[in-house]
Amino acid sequence: MRITVRFQDGAIEEFDTNTLTTDSALGRTNALTDLRVVFDDGLWVEASWYRVVSSEGSDMPLAQRSAGCRLHVLSEEEVEQVRSVELDGRLQWVRIGPDLCDVARLDETSDLFYDADEPARSMAGRATWLHDYLRDALSGELHSPDGERLVCEMLGMTEASYEFVSGVAASVYSDESFE
Repeated sequence: MRITVRFQDGAIEEFDTNTLTTDSALGRTNALTDLRVVFDDGLWVEASWYRVVSSEGSDMPLAQRSAGCRLHVLSEEEVEQVRSVELDGRLQWVRIGPDLCDVARLDETSDLFYDADEPARSMAGRATWLHDYLRDALSGELHSPDGERLVCEMLGMTEASYEFVSGVAASVYSDESFE
């Protein structure tokens, strides 16, 4: 896995985990490496592997999961300066207003609910359309004080990020024509 971090000052840092899996997996002890990328007191990569052991009386050896290690990729202070994070070239998190937002979650929610006839194709347009759609569609479930937070979580955003992006979208997608 390649993790590409872009910072607000224009710097780019890339982390490469490809060497954690052997090039001849079944001929060696590591058949598979599993990676979990998480934000928790910074950005971490949790690596585990599947160790091949011989199994007597079996035609195929058994690969058991072994707990690996946690790699502290970025500190909390460094995360505050992150503009975006890509995993294998695909945008995963991007800063919207004050917080990093989960672009994959927004894409997944879009795939589930987005109306193809809706003209807004930008991230801001999709987020505001989906927010309003979900508030209407789930109005019964969202009468709690946490309703707004839950809708924003479905979009992969914090309430502060949604407030920022909806303000931007309101000015970009106004009904006024500039002809």
